[in-house]
Amino acid sequence: MKSNITEALNWRYATKEFDTRKKVSDDDLKTILESARLAPSSFGIEPWKFLVITNPELRQKLRKASYDQSKVTDASHLIILTRRTDTAPLADELLQRASATGNASPDDLASLKQTVSGAMSRFSPEQYAAWSAKQTYIALGMMMETAALLKVDACPMEGFDAAAVNEILGLSEKNLAAVSMLPIGFRGDDPAAARKKVRRDFDEVVEFIS
Repeated sequence: MKSNITEALNWRYATKEFDTRKKVSDDDLKTILESARLAPSSFGIEPWKFLVITNPELRQKLRKASYDQSKVTDASHLIILTRRTDTAPLADELLQRASATGNASPDDLASLKQTVSGAMSRFSPEQYAAWSAKQTYIALGMMMETAALLKVDACPMEGFDAAAVNEILGLSEKNLAAVSMLPIGFRGDDPAAARKKVRRDFDEVVEFIS
């Protein structure tokens, strides 16, 4: 199993050219999205929403907002990771989820609400924006690894005009803001697929401190 993980991660690369004829199965798509839903977040607050864009006209508009990158339209599916911009409901929503599991007592819930509300109240708007955006990258990493294990290609993207994407999708009205994109599908005639990975050595990036 360990070898399967490293094999998949070595196989994975940031796909530049997608085969427009091939589609990700509904089952694999659901598994990739489920890995994002199950991703950890600070306090378990889940300040995110994942949008799957299949509408061709919308994807053409998003391509223009993404500096004409072909993968926005050519990939099987386009996933947009967004952060929640409304902070007020997040603590109560978390309490509702915790209560619904039946694993938390009223005292536990009261303590949780105090902790989360206190932490959220200390954020300035700018700090919250940065924090919530960082949270979404945890889910992005989970989706990328899951896709690799399923032999589904992907390419994480920050190269787009976020304000334009927000406007195209009407995200402000939904209390959302775009953070990153993840086109997924299957690699096409892409020379980058054959290139060896360029990475620092293990001992250069990992230090054990005892």
